[in-house]
Amino acid sequence: MNKRQRQQMLRRLVRERIIGSQMELVDALRATGFVVTQATISRDLRELGLQKERDVTGRTRYVLVPTSEEKPDPQVACSRMLQEFGRGVDTAQNLLVVRCDPGAAPGLGRVIDELEHAAILGCVAGDDTVIIVAKDGRAAETVCAYLRELGG
Repeated sequence: MNKRQRQQMLRRLVRERIIGSQMELVDALRATGFVVTQATISRDLRELGLQKERDVTGRTRYVLVPTSEEKPDPQVACSRMLQEFGRGVDTAQNLLVVRCDPGAAPGLGRVIDELEHAAILGCVAGDDTVIIVAKDGRAAETVCAYLRELGG
C-alpha cells in the first residue's frame, strides 16, 4: 500500500474516530493493514495539516483542518496551541522548556517550528515537553518572552 492510500485511510480514521495520540493512529492503521511507525505518522500529520483540538468532553483528538489556499498564520496557530495546551515556559541557558498537556508536544513543536523565529535554531518534542534550542542565553530570554506573550 502506498503513501496516498495510507494518508487517505488516516483522514478517514480521524473523521470517524476519536484519536488523540500518534500511537493510537499507528495502532488504528495497523488494524486496517498499514504497518507504519510513529515517525511516518508524524510526517503524515504534518503533510495533511491535521491538528489537535479538544472535543466537547475535553479530550484531545486529531481533526482535519479545512483546506484553504492561504496558509494559517503561524503566530495565531502557536498562540492557540499555547493557550489551550501550554503549561509554562522556562529557560535554562540557551534552552527553553515548554511544558504542555500529555500528547500535545508534537503539535506544539510543529507550530513553534512554523514561527521561523530568527533566534530559534530548532526544537524537539516529546509527549508533554518541547525543548527549544536558541542561539544563546539572551536569545532564549527573548524567545521565552515572545512565547509567553503568545499565550504560554
